[in-house]
Amino acid sequence: MTENKSIVLYTLEDYEADLREAWGMDNIGQKRALSGAANKRYKQTVIFHWLEKVELQESVDLTPTLALHLVKGWIGRGIDRLVLNKWFMITGRTAKNKSEDHHRKDKLIEKYSEPVASAIIAAENEMKQVKSAVARSSPLN
Repeated sequence: MTENKSIVLYTLEDYEADLREAWGMDNIGQKRALSGAANKRYKQTVIFHWLEKVELQESVDLTPTLALHLVKGWIGRGIDRLVLNKWFMITGRTAKNKSEDHHRKDKLIEKYSEPVASAIIAAENEMKQVKSAVARSSPLN
C-alpha cells in the first residue's frame, strides 16, 4: 500500500506555469505540444489521486498492472506506466507473491467510475478557467 508514500505529480499551479510558457512560444507546434502535455499531466494527477484513494479506502494491494486495469476501466485508456511503476511497484515482488486483489477489479471499476468521471470533468473545468486567465494576461491578447 502507498501509506505515507504519496507522490506529488502535477498541480494546477504547474499546469498554469506550463501554459504561460506555451503561450510565450513562437512555434505553434511546440505551443500545442506543451499545452497538450500539460492537459494530460493534470488529468493524470486526478487519476492518481483516485488510485491512491481506492488503495487506501478499499485496502487494495495495487500493483502497476492492477492500477492500469482500473484506469482503463475508468477512462478507457491507460496512463504513464513509468509513473505507475514508480508509485505501485514493490521491489523483489514476483508472480509468486503477486496481488490477490485482481479479482476485485470489475467491482472497483464499477464503484468508482462515476466519481472518477466527475473528478475529470471538474479538472477540465479548472483547466478551462486557468487557460482563460492565461489567455487574458497574454501579451498577444
